[in-house]
Amino acid sequence: MTKHIIVIGGESTEDMQRMTCIDKHIVASSGKTHPTVLYISTANGDDRIKISDFTAKYENAGCRVTTLAFFISPFPNANHVSSLFEQADIIYVPGGNTRAMLAVWREFAVVDPLKKAWENGKVLCGVSAGAICWFEHGHSDSGGAFALVHGLGLLPGALCPHFSSEAGRETSFVELVQREGIQPAYAVDDGVALHFKDGEYHETIYNDAANNAYKVSTRPPYLAQVLRTSGG
Repeated sequence: MTKHIIVIGGESTEDMQRMTCIDKHIVASSGKTHPTVLYISTANGDDRIKISDFTAKYENAGCRVTTLAFFISPFPNANHVSSLFEQADIIYVPGGNTRAMLAVWREFAVVDPLKKAWENGKVLCGVSAGAICWFEHGHSDSGGAFALVHGLGLLPGALCPHFSSEAGRETSFVELVQREGIQPAYAVDDGVALHFKDGEYHETIYNDAANNAYKVSTRPPYLAQVLRTSGG
């Protein structure tokens, strides 16, 4: 069974309101015409507006959307959480505070169900915090300054989102990768996504053709190459 993870470097406000090329690729990767999408909104503190916007966007595309929220009552019990994961074809994680999200997931025993879902062929995906969480390391400012955080380790190496759009990202990530000797290391601009199959890079998907994704080397030249596009 193929294991899918799709990671998005960042989204514009417009992207959050409409089905993009990346969104369509996520839906198609499920292999279903009308998949069930589980939206885990922990990183944004279960923001009701963002939940509503995401639900409307994907429901208008023919998907069924369910939400796992820990900050809005009634709070979920273990049986409800298990049921949501079992029903889902796609699991989508938005951006926000990576450290806080991972802490909540660990406290509420969400990590093992996520790994099981991945192993069972459900499509894991997300943007920013919801992208870096799947890797061994993620480049995050959720602690108040750029640093590497420990992710779930489903994918090897490290990921940096918002590579060209946030001041200081590029310099910080390259320095950390070189200092720690982390490989592979991926950097992704806003409007670009990487699709991994069975733990290996598969293809790049673009909402914005002007932006790119990179592999970062531990030795100059540090931007090794723009990742190839193999179909999207």
